[in-house]
Amino acid sequence: MSTVERTTKARRTRPTGMTVATAIAGAVIFLLLAIPLAVQVITAFRGPFLPFGVSTARWSTENFVTLWGLREDFWDVLGSTAVFVGGSTVLSLLMAFGLAWVTVRTDAPFRRMISLLVIVPFIVPPIVKAQAYLLMLSPESGVLNQLLRLLPGDLVIDPYAFSTMVFIQSLTNVTFPYLMIVPILTGMDGSLEESARVSGASWGQTLRRVTLPMLWPGLLGVTVLTFILGLGSLEVPLLFGQESGKDIFALKLWTLISAGAGELPQYGLAAAWGCVFLVITTIAFVIYLRATRDAERRASISGKGFRPTTMKLGGWRAPVLVAIFVFVLLTAVLPLFALFWSAITPYPIAFSFTALVEQTHFSAFGEVLGDGEFWASLGRTLIIAGGSATIACGAATVLAYGIARSRANGWTKSMDLFASSSVAIPAVIAGFAMFLTFMVINPVIPLAGTIAALVIAYSYRVSIAYRAGYSATLQIRKELEEAALISGASRLEGFRRIVTPLLAPTVFAVWIQMFILGTNEFTLPAFLATPESRPLSVYMYALINPRSAQLYAPDQGAAMALIFTLLVFLIGYGLQWLVSLRAIGRASRRARIGQVAPDPLAASASAAAAPAAETRAVAAQQVKELSRR
Repeated sequence: MSTVERTTKARRTRPTGMTVATAIAGAVIFLLLAIPLAVQVITAFRGPFLPFGVSTARWSTENFVTLWGLREDFWDVLGSTAVFVGGSTVLSLLMAFGLAWVTVRTDAPFRRMISLLVIVPFIVPPIVKAQAYLLMLSPESGVLNQLLRLLPGDLVIDPYAFSTMVFIQSLTNVTFPYLMIVPILTGMDGSLEESARVSGASWGQTLRRVTLPMLWPGLLGVTVLTFILGLGSLEVPLLFGQESGKDIFALKLWTLISAGAGELPQYGLAAAWGCVFLVITTIAFVIYLRATRDAERRASISGKGFRPTTMKLGGWRAPVLVAIFVFVLLTAVLPLFALFWSAITPYPIAFSFTALVEQTHFSAFGEVLGDGEFWASLGRTLIIAGGSATIACGAATVLAYGIARSRANGWTKSMDLFASSSVAIPAVIAGFAMFLTFMVINPVIPLAGTIAALVIAYSYRVSIAYRAGYSATLQIRKELEEAALISGASRLEGFRRIVTPLLAPTVFAVWIQMFILGTNEFTLPAFLATPESRPLSVYMYALINPRSAQLYAPDQGAAMALIFTLLVFLIGYGLQWLVSLRAIGRASRRARIGQVAPDPLAASASAAAAPAAETRAVAAQQVKELSRR
């Protein structure tokens, strides 16, 4: 073999920069997802405390034997969790579907305003919503119970009744399925429903035989994700469940590792519990994948024939508006009013005009703003949310590009499924698994209880960024990268100079969503944070929790909740505003490019796909720069 042939062969077998970058991104995601879950499984079989670094640790099935020995408690927790999560999921879906149907497929008035009002609870941090509902339902001072007392029958809602917990959990989760069902309904062709109606089918028959079968894959996906979201939520079980005496799974896990005075935390038993529920969520995720594998057969958007239809409400218009008014009242108006009333009163008292004049003050807001720990917690929250969103978006974008541009085989399909799997891991299991991992590695890598540990833990929701990056990559035609390669650029350089600018709008939009999720997060830091590293959500919980002793200050907690909500709103919409400004700037730049120096490549790209003209123009500039080199 000649020297030239050996050199050519060596170049072909040598990993390229893009391959190395993809491998690094895959390794980061593997470390984020696989290692914590593996540590949890090992802890379940090697206990009873931590699996490594403890002299008493040994391999056994003792934790599962103990779990089965407490089977009465096991079945009680399993049943309570099934009713709590299943019931709240069904109620959330019914409310979300009804709201989405009204705003998308009917001629109801104020539909745009209704859409905005439904989304309002989404920006309120979950722990704030749970606290607001608790204040709203207080038997003595709760504003909702005060309103109900005005009605005949002396109706009072018990906030700690199990049915109340289920309903509150459903109210907190409505926005998530609503945001997912709206595009499903928007993309459904209404001509099939019209055909059924013309053929004599009633509305019920049309819904049962046409609408629901067409929406089945999408609705099943929303159901599974809402179920997993409810299973991993700790806020409502923590605030309501401790008083009600019901052991929900998330609360059970929290109780096992939060040992009381004179007790040792039962990490091994908690890991066994986590394994059981991880299997349940995995089965649910597999059922969803199998049920939706032929989803394209139900696609109804087919070019110019597609046209959504609008249903006339007629006499149902007034009842529908009343129902929506009650929903907004329960999810936004009354909870926020309860928080505000709690913040301006020195102790829980019922609302009255006399109390409003004589006993209200705004000193709690001043005390919060003058609290150094508030600003320190807020700073940690921004660092943790921003750092985790950056890690997740960076690793997911590189891996998504590598997988999308690779030849489909068993390895790439497995990696694609693995990178998408974090959506099937409930937050409470992820938090506990991360907690065990940092405890195990702490003698070697002291990360337990640090801000860095929280940044890593928050990044586990990497599948959100991965799926968005994968879809955005598939929308970019390969000709642009091929042009860069012909011009002498490497694959990595083509990705950096051509693909990255095109993916930037999508990646930044996902980054904003993950940043807001991070600022609202409570379940993960509840397992991982210490007083030195706690974010604002955990510090706020300490103020409203009567068991916090010296920190307990409900009026300051309510004031902080309102300030926190306002900050999340300003930060979220401020970032969206910056994105809009950037898009306007890009559009202006594109217009100048078209007027001053029309580029043949940009023009041909624009003719091929008008919606992508903006990004193609930028790419064309990049290709020209590479060509000059």
